[in-house]
Amino acid sequence: MAYKIEKIDLHLKVLWKISRNETNLKQNFIIHFGDYKSEVAPNIRYGETSELIEDCFADFQKHREIKSTYPRSLKNALNNLSLFSKSNGNILSYLGLRPRSKIQTSMSIPIMDPNDLNLYMSDKKDFHFYKLKIADHDHLELLEELVSLTGKPLRIDANEGFDSLEDYLYFENKIKNYNIELIEQPFKSSDIELYQKLKPISKFPIIADESVEDDFDGELFQTMFHGINVKLMKAGGIEHALYLLKKAKKLNLKTMLGCMIETSIGIHEAFLLNEYADYCDLDGHLFLTDDPYSDLLDIEKGYLKKK
Repeated sequence: MAYKIEKIDLHLKVLWKISRNETNLKQNFIIHFGDYKSEVAPNIRYGETSELIEDCFADFQKHREIKSTYPRSLKNALNNLSLFSKSNGNILSYLGLRPRSKIQTSMSIPIMDPNDLNLYMSDKKDFHFYKLKIADHDHLELLEELVSLTGKPLRIDANEGFDSLEDYLYFENKIKNYNIELIEQPFKSSDIELYQKLKPISKFPIIADESVEDDFDGELFQTMFHGINVKLMKAGGIEHALYLLKKAKKLNLKTMLGCMIETSIGIHEAFLLNEYADYCDLDGHLFLTDDPYSDLLDIEKGYLKKK
């Protein structure tokens, strides 16, 4: 069977703004192998560009070898296609997975003008958790507006936005009485000492995201974080994401199953691992104006489930 690559332009319903960038358009790829499909969602945070994906896929076509130097999002699709093939499409049995039939996923809120939040939230009231993107304490007003609109648990994602422990603790003190479930990646992944100082005194669980790529130092992470966010596009595929989730569980770290902006193909692949997740953040397909694979998943009253 031949491999084929399909580039797809994914238009977003809202401006997707986080601490380091913003966009209305995401360019992903679908890799086809016979009847099987898997997704590539490049992440510029790790130097993954569309051009790099295409160049590495051409190299793969030539050598039929998944090289360690390939972008992890491309390795995700290629490894998944290999898994689908060797399991004859029955990966649940092959990997011993027993995913829940439906899960509560958080709904993400990008950085925006607080005055626009009420309209944004108007059709999202059924979700059980909200995940607010911030950059630093300058977005306290946005958080305060969100708190005025809902009493449901909030997950705060800083995407490495804070520069100092003092700035973060100022922010944390301001939000100490809010219904905050966790804080995700407040500092840069290189700020190891800041995380080690923060963890013992933080009022909220600190979850690693950008610090987790295709592996992590377990003993070190136990001194820095309360949990980790595992994404297939960074782990390099379903099997390796499963390894990371199991590894975190053995270390008594909480686990979040996350995603990028993806179609329902990528989200569905992550969904298969939901039994190992304490938190699920699988909403990347819900921001698309037109999800070409919307027949795979359904969202109903804040529950994500297979159709």
